[in-house]
Amino acid sequence: MKRRIRASLVAVVGLLALASGSAAAQTPRYIVYYNSGATPLAKVGAADYTHVMLSFLTVAEDGGDAPLALVTPAPLGGQLADVAALKQGGKTVMASFGGGAMSAASWARLAGREMEIARLLAGFVVQHGLDGVGIDFEISEALHRNPKHRAFDGRGLLIALTKALRAALPAGSLISHAPQPPYLDPRWENGPYLEILRAVGPDIDWIAVQYYNNRGYDGPASVHVLGAARAPFVTSIAGLAEGMAGIKWPPEKTVVGKPIYRDDASSGHLPPARVREEIVKPLVARYGNRFGGLMGWQFSDLTDDHRYWNRRMAPGLLQAGR
Repeated sequence: MKRRIRASLVAVVGLLALASGSAAAQTPRYIVYYNSGATPLAKVGAADYTHVMLSFLTVAEDGGDAPLALVTPAPLGGQLADVAALKQGGKTVMASFGGGAMSAASWARLAGREMEIARLLAGFVVQHGLDGVGIDFEISEALHRNPKHRAFDGRGLLIALTKALRAALPAGSLISHAPQPPYLDPRWENGPYLEILRAVGPDIDWIAVQYYNNRGYDGPASVHVLGAARAPFVTSIAGLAEGMAGIKWPPEKTVVGKPIYRDDASSGHLPPARVREEIVKPLVARYGNRFGGLMGWQFSDLTDDHRYWNRRMAPGLLQAGR
C-alpha cells in the first residue's frame, strides 16, 4: 500500500511539474528582437509573435570595480510602459542582455561578478513585469580554448551567469542564449557553447542560433539550418538533435534565427516566403510541435519583408503547436 501511495505521489508531482512548465515549454515559438525606434514597441502587439526580446541591456566599459549599473538602450526610452499591454495581449516579453554592441571590456567587468549583474537583471525583470532574460554573447576571442589567447574566460562567465540568473530570477522565469553557429562546432575552439550546454543546459530554456552573419554556417538552408542529409551538418537543427557535435540538444530547445530584412545582416538573409517554404515548413513537417521555433532580427513595420514576418509567417509555424 505504501508503495502505491508513493508511486501515486510521484505521478502527481510529475504532472504538476509538467503543468507548471507548460507555458515555458510551448513550441514552436515565434520570437522577434526589438532594437529599433523606427516603429513603436506598442505595434508589436498587433503582430503575430509569441515572444518579444527587448534589446539590448548592457553595462558600461568604464567603472572598474565600482558597482555595476544597467544601461537601457535609447530605443526603449519611454516605451517600457507598453510592456503591460504586450503581456495582456498574450506576448512573452524578455530582456536581452549583451548584443553585438557590448564590448569585450564591458563583459570583462562581469567576470567574478556574475551574481551582481544577475541581481540587477532580475530587478529589471521584476520592475517591468518581464518573463525572463536572454543572453547574447558575441565576444569570440573570449571563447578561445587557449587561455593565452583570450582576455577573460567567456565560457566560465556564461556558465556562472546562467547559474546566477536561475538563482536570482523569480520562479518560472525564462533564460535563453543566442549563440553563433561556430560556437557550437567542435572544429572551432572545441565548440565553446557545447561546454556551456553541458554545464548549464537544464537552466537554459532555448538557444536561438544566429544563422546569419556567419558565412559557411547560415546557408544553404537545407544543409546548414535544417541538416537535410544522412550525416547532417554539425550545427544544423538535425545535427544538434542527433549529437553530431558530441552532445544531443533537443530540437524543442533550438530556435532558428534569421534576419528579417536584407540590411539587418551581412549574410544569411532570405526573402520571407523562402524562410517559410525552405525552413519553417520542412522543420514543422519533421518535428511538429517539437520544433523550437523561429526568431527574427529585428522588428519593424516599414518594409514588405517586415510586414510579411509580422502577419503572414506565423500561421504555418504556430499551427504545429495547436
